[in-house]
Amino acid sequence: MDFSAAHVSYVIASYAISGICVIGLFLYVLLRDRALATKLKHIVEKDKR
Repeated sequence: MDFSAAHVSYVIASYAISGICVIGLFLYVLLRDRALATKLKHIVEKDKR
């Protein structure tokens, strides 16, 4: 990649935005999984009573 090109800032910005989106989606899935696992655990414990 030619770092002296006029459009290099757009390329870097697009990679940064893509990385932020991927990290955000990963965190969303991880936190949602934990929340649903906790909710399921409470439902199973409630049914055992």
